[in-house]
Amino acid sequence: MRILIIGLGGISRHFRNWPERTLGQSLVRAGHEVYALTYWQPDAPHLGLVERADTIDGVRVIRVRPRIVPNRDLVSVLRSIPRPDVVHLMHPRNVLAWETVRRMRQSRVPICWTWLGPFHDRWLVDDRERPYERPPHPERLIMSALDLVRRVMREPWRARDHWRNYAIHAPLRQVNRFIPCSRHEADVLTNLGFGNRMGPIVPLWIDMEFMNGPAPAPPPLTRPIIPYIGQLTVRKCYDMIIDVMSVIVRHYPQASFVFVTHNQAQRADLMRRAAQQGIEHNLHFLGTISEEEKLALLRASDLLPFPSRYEGFGLPLLEGMAAGVPVISTNIPVVNEIVIHGENGLLIPYDDTHALAQAMLTLLEDQEMRKRLIAGGKRALHERFAPERLVRQVIAVYEEVISAYASS
Repeated sequence: MRILIIGLGGISRHFRNWPERTLGQSLVRAGHEVYALTYWQPDAPHLGLVERADTIDGVRVIRVRPRIVPNRDLVSVLRSIPRPDVVHLMHPRNVLAWETVRRMRQSRVPICWTWLGPFHDRWLVDDRERPYERPPHPERLIMSALDLVRRVMREPWRARDHWRNYAIHAPLRQVNRFIPCSRHEADVLTNLGFGNRMGPIVPLWIDMEFMNGPAPAPPPLTRPIIPYIGQLTVRKCYDMIIDVMSVIVRHYPQASFVFVTHNQAQRADLMRRAAQQGIEHNLHFLGTISEEEKLALLRASDLLPFPSRYEGFGLPLLEGMAAGVPVISTNIPVVNEIVIHGENGLLIPYDDTHALAQAMLTLLEDQEMRKRLIAGGKRALHERFAPERLVRQVIAVYEEVISAYASS
């Protein structure tokens, strides 16, 4: 098969486990021809999205300007590449979907979509940083031209936003099959009226060959080593990590809290909050590091706290399990589909800093529990997140929609 993946950043040499890359890599290994169109972002070189064309893990990557219309970049590429047998769109708010779906439908190419984090959609929720604190608003999504006209007539001062809402969501109605990565995603799509086009739930996976491969020496840090990996945002709960630091340091004065993030803008606030608690010497801000350096840090870590107020999936949890470090996260949808409390990690209540501190202390002190959770993480990767098995499920969906199109 020839497969076209349409993602956001997606496939970059800087990141091994972004979902477009692991999907494309696994499809190539299964013997398929794979193209990927993703965002071109030269103003963010740390993401590795500067080159306009590249071949990564056998995937032919072409990067285009992230625009809805007019997007001459995208149109030119779609005309120049061979006709795909199937298109796989990734992510909500994918501005490349509008033009791609329109042209693929004209060419009778079937379309699959993994929405991958429905509550990242600013029209669907009031607050993307804390989406579970208020009910979602499916009535806000504009999926038909008639609804668009009605909204613009009612609120002409918001015409531009209504048009963007429509351009982002109307392509959903043209999808042949959704391939949700979680039960939560499947439920949201079903509530939006797409239950009759729902394929199997296929969770994301990571590059296990890389995760089991070599890594450099970790940085010289005093134990216990506790990393924070992710954006410095409210959604990722960096505030909770700062708040528990003083509790951990009281028990372990030499503890090293290591912050790995692309978000340099919040560094000053991070250091200020640590200084207020008198623990700035325990905070090590590494900023952006390579995937190999991140792997070395994970392997050296004593635990991986990953509290969250929302996750589209939660790949760092799989990375922690693969690196042999026990994980702690929040008992919220998607995360509790990955982590089974007491079996392959610990789950804490939503927004509960005290529970996070207690879980961290428990894992630092209870060696038998640590061993059990680490073994459970390895088992989960083998039984539920094996790339070879999961990509076969995706390929089966491709074959089904291609066959259905051919016979219609």
